[in-house]
Amino acid sequence: MGLLRGRMEDYSSPLAGLPVRLFCGYFFLRAGLHKWTSGFGGAGLAKTLTDWADKTGYGFYVPFLTHVAIPHADIFAWLVMLGEIAVGAALLAGFASRLAALGGIFLCVNFLLAGGVPLLSAEPPVVFAIMLLTVFATAAGRALGVDMLLRGFLPRWVA
Repeated sequence: MGLLRGRMEDYSSPLAGLPVRLFCGYFFLRAGLHKWTSGFGGAGLAKTLTDWADKTGYGFYVPFLTHVAIPHADIFAWLVMLGEIAVGAALLAGFASRLAALGGIFLCVNFLLAGGVPLLSAEPPVVFAIMLLTVFATAAGRALGVDMLLRGFLPRWVA
């Protein structure tokens, strides 16, 4: 069987992605809890998004920022905060780690586009998106995680 046939997890061990899963989980949970305890809200997010909309290198994303995200900054502040907490907690527990990795990638891509971060860079959104792709590809939740216990009950793309 060639390297390109089969699933990635057939060629790698979930242990390979374990340190990455734990690091990303810690980072996302810490960031979300910091937002929770520091009073992160719509006003601060609206200011940040307005600054990003003026400077971003991705012009196709500016209409989303100006017409959707900035007017509804209160909702987006809660979504970002709760998303970071949920992704972080799920990654740390190894619960639905592939789904959590996809959620983290979604957050990273939005941070990347909103902030105008170059795609080929060593900036945090790019680095974390690549690390989360590793978590997704290696099914890292199956090593010392709840996914190991739920392996037969959850779809393969989730756990």
